[in-house]
Amino acid sequence: MSNGRPSGLCCGRPFQRAEPLPHRRSDTTPTRELTRQAILADFGAFALTCGDRAALFAQVARSAVQATGMAAALVAEVRQGTGGFLVVAGEGLPPGAAGTLVLPDGAATPVGRACTAGRAVVIPDCAAEAGPDDPEPFAALGLRGIAVTPLRAGLTVVGIVALGSPEPRGYDMADLYLLEGLANMLGAGLRRMEVEAERDRLLAALREGERRYRFMTESIPQIVWTASPDGEVDYYNRRWSDYTGLSVEKGTGGEWDSAIHPDDASRTLHAWTTAVATRTPYEIEHRIRRAGGGWRWMLSRAWPLFDDAGNVVRWFGTATDIDGERQAQQALTAARDTAERANRAKSRFLAAASHDLRQPLNAISLLTCNLRTRVGDPGARELLDQIEGSLDAMIDLFESLMDISKLESGGVELDVRPVPLQPLLNRLQRDFAPAARAKGLRLGVVPTTLYGLSDPTLLERILRNLVANAVRYTDRGGVLVGVRRYGSHLRIDVVDTGPGIPAGCLDDIFEEFQQLGNAARERSSGHGLGLAIVRRAADLLQHPLDVRSRPGRGSRFSVVLPRADVVAAEPDIPAADGPAEPAATGFPILLLEDDPLVLTATRMLLEDLDCPVVEARNGDEALRIIAGGAQPRLVLADYRLPGAMDGLETVRRIRTELGRSVPAILLTGDVTADVEPRARAAGVQFVRKPVRPDELRSLVKATART
Repeated sequence: MSNGRPSGLCCGRPFQRAEPLPHRRSDTTPTRELTRQAILADFGAFALTCGDRAALFAQVARSAVQATGMAAALVAEVRQGTGGFLVVAGEGLPPGAAGTLVLPDGAATPVGRACTAGRAVVIPDCAAEAGPDDPEPFAALGLRGIAVTPLRAGLTVVGIVALGSPEPRGYDMADLYLLEGLANMLGAGLRRMEVEAERDRLLAALREGERRYRFMTESIPQIVWTASPDGEVDYYNRRWSDYTGLSVEKGTGGEWDSAIHPDDASRTLHAWTTAVATRTPYEIEHRIRRAGGGWRWMLSRAWPLFDDAGNVVRWFGTATDIDGERQAQQALTAARDTAERANRAKSRFLAAASHDLRQPLNAISLLTCNLRTRVGDPGARELLDQIEGSLDAMIDLFESLMDISKLESGGVELDVRPVPLQPLLNRLQRDFAPAARAKGLRLGVVPTTLYGLSDPTLLERILRNLVANAVRYTDRGGVLVGVRRYGSHLRIDVVDTGPGIPAGCLDDIFEEFQQLGNAARERSSGHGLGLAIVRRAADLLQHPLDVRSRPGRGSRFSVVLPRADVVAAEPDIPAADGPAEPAATGFPILLLEDDPLVLTATRMLLEDLDCPVVEARNGDEALRIIAGGAQPRLVLADYRLPGAMDGLETVRRIRTELGRSVPAILLTGDVTADVEPRARAAGVQFVRKPVRPDELRSLVKATART
């Protein structure tokens, strides 16, 4: 002893040995020890079963007093916001202490020392250690000699348990062991209650989730099922029984495949076993038998649920009735097949009808021209003018209807490639300049070296219709055609000074047979199909159209197409007066045509040019003529010829026999998409019947010059 204080347990340090204070006799008799152990065991049993924290706190305080004979015991919990440990229960304490008194937990306080040491500490006289300005809470309870031990729930300090005496004193090892034992049992009880509370919460959440899951699965129209990780189905909702007529027990008992259509059973089982083996989602369309009989198509799907370790813990699956969609799809497929067959039949009809109609139109056109050269009576010539006007209108309408039909039926095969635009502009100026001059209009083109990316035939058809409309509806001023860069694209503009188009009519002008200001359907104003063809062709080419118009000032029609990066020479601009003079006539021509009427009419027109004509009705006959020594300067051939060779093949064979590339013109009423590209590739001029006599004359003369 020193300074009047006992060593060992009485200095506020963790106890090291059981050394009783001189003034406190240690009672270690067997009876006393058995009593302590019995009290400890009883509390341990109580802590294992008690579910009330307050009762557990009160009981540990009572047990501590009973076992040690101390005047008081207390339990304090860590409470956030209190600045220390709140006394929650006690035995031998003043009334009102529990629930109100807070024990500070500073490092020098009894509570702080016990928590820092991690075991029981003894303060022989806490009142003596308190300063005048630092009142001791234990002394406020009338306690001076105290022992304090930390209370843990798991690894966390959640409070303290303390013994106290109103007089200064020390504590022997038995008291301290008992105090720590009670604190450990209390901590275990608290931890058990926490675990049980968490378990109850999780079980409640699980039951709620199960209730919601069952409610959901029983409410939706799909069959819902689950399976174990190895693929054994262990749950079906009620929809399974309602739909199939099989009990849930049969479905989960391995008999679910009995509801599958025999033709689908094998692939269904294979798909399911593969999904389970590879742990990948399962999906299949198959037929399932209805309870009332018959089979319906179902879409069955299942997804694996994985745990954190990547193991499948359950499969969740659904089966959805898709019979209506399946039947609709089959009906749609059948309708599409029917439509495609009808479209092919329509295309065949168009090809045949086009060829058969073009032949007599071609013959009438040529015969009318030939008749004009043989009629001198002015009255008869006037009638011929009317006949030719009607014939021209008929040919224009026929061509427009054929174009519309081909575009609508999908009978146009695109040949998209770089297109030099200046030659196209030259042709537009050459062909429409006479009509413009006849109306006193100026028709101009802006020179360009640009190339566009398009189908040359369709692009020219679009621009021809736009220029024809501009010339037709413009009465003063003129028409200008030009090309300009438009970002990565080009924009071809056809600008006129015509009457303009009201804003409310801009969408209507692209409909069939729509003509502004032509309610009487005057033939000179066209048939109202030109812009309809323009729109369909532009849509097919994916070339946007734009129309800007101001009534009374004019209109601008624009076609936007991709720009082709091709380096071009300076544009070749034709003279403003029109095309160059054709070459002289009188050269020999080989004419291949199997239609007698067209053959006669064409021969008469050619003979009017002082051209000697040799006729052949098929390829073999033409080759015999060449073998006989004929040296034509031009071959004029129909495409469809009797026998094994068509017109193109015959021209190729003739050139081979002659040893030179004799100029050739292919005349055809055939609308097959690949004929024109083949002709151009072979270096053969392509002309579609019916051909106008003036056009044929110019073409014959121009081709013979090449």
